Amino acid sequence: MSEKAAIFAVAGNPVLHSKSPLVFNRSFQDNTEKAVYTRISAESVSQAIFLFKDIGLSGMNVTSPFKQSILEKLDKTDPAATAIGAVNTVVKDGDLLKGFNTDHVGVTSTLKELGLRMQDSHCLVLGAGGAGRAAAYGLIQEGAHVILANRTYDKAVQVANSLGCQAAPLNDLKSLLDKTAIVVSALAPRINPIEQEWLRPSHIVLDANYPHSSLYTMALRQGCTAIPGEKWLLNQAIPVYKLFTGREANRKSMVDALSSDFKSNTICDNISLIGFMGCGKTTVGPILAKKLGYSFKDIDTVIEEREGKTVSEIFSLKGEQGFRALEKSVLADIHQDKKTVFACGGGIVLDPTNCETLSRNSLVIWLYVSLESSLQRVDPHSRPLLKTQGNGEKPEVLFQTRIPHYARTAEIVILSGSDPEKTVENIYEEIHHTLPD
Repeated sequence: MSEKAAIFAVAGNPVLHSKSPLVFNRSFQDNTEKAVYTRISAESVSQAIFLFKDIGLSGMNVTSPFKQSILEKLDKTDPAATAIGAVNTVVKDGDLLKGFNTDHVGVTSTLKELGLRMQDSHCLVLGAGGAGRAAAYGLIQEGAHVILANRTYDKAVQVANSLGCQAAPLNDLKSLLDKTAIVVSALAPRINPIEQEWLRPSHIVLDANYPHSSLYTMALRQGCTAIPGEKWLLNQAIPVYKLFTGREANRKSMVDALSSDFKSNTICDNISLIGFMGCGKTTVGPILAKKLGYSFKDIDTVIEEREGKTVSEIFSLKGEQGFRALEKSVLADIHQDKKTVFACGGGIVLDPTNCETLSRNSLVIWLYVSLESSLQRVDPHSRPLLKTQGNGEKPEVLFQTRIPHYARTAEIVILSGSDPEKTVENIYEEIHHTLPD
């Protein structure tokens, strides 16, 4: 992959469950785009924006809980995002960050594909967050009669007034469903206030969540027209692709990607930590392994034990090419282990075969630190590639060259702060949210 490849991501918390990387990477590949797409787990919207800028992203999708709060961090927003009060897509335009909302298109396009008429239909939208606002906005634009229900009624009233629809508390759902044709749920994944017996076969039910939510399952049992959340994901992603690339999306590629196996929905046998020198792999790794009940292996340490020499000595005797050959051989051997957390060398991602090995056998996590933080954490005399930095630009060149490779290989990016325990907790929470109830 060229270091000039454009990098995109989806930012949220949690975000490891997101299928967006499957959708976009497959379409990038089939459209021969020089681009890659990953996930960013952020603790705050400020952290998401920092990572956007520091990594050098060209664009970013935004998911819960940042769709509303990110508005204040942007330079411009499109009319739909402004009206909705939420953003699901950020695009870099020169020095500006522009916000867009395509979630409303995801809802209305999905319903249109089924031949459903929204004009004058009675629709119930659950949730007044970013996705719920977008759903209500889209349905209203199509001429539907919309009621927005939310656990906090005051919030439902506020949002409904801004959009021009009605509001209701969740306690009224049973009676509301008697008058509703279309139900759109944008509540959190494990929240479902609807009882199964309240649903009728005539109901059309679309839940933003995936994999299949309890509401989706209940709707199927009741004979409703149940629409999986992946349909919403697909139809909002198609206009995003054009915002990102200026080209039309390969719809078939996206559909095929959503039909493929999704590795990150359960914890993997192994976890591999990648990232630039000083990102904390050898510190975070043992703590994470202990928390998960896994063993821990530092690939550089394994190489040193096999060769009877330090990494610096191997570089001096065999050069970088010789070291990379040893690294590749060791990775192939030890990555057959199970229930192991691996700390990988910073340059391991430069070899495509290594990247394939990592992705095939483990959940790959990119621990990110800025170049400035990295150089503050490491002793340059202990790093072979920094000993000959020449005019001082070598660390920056190494850093920028490797970023696209980390992005291509990693399934998720997590900022590695000064507290390794906190970083481990963030990783653990992401993994936990992908596990079945």
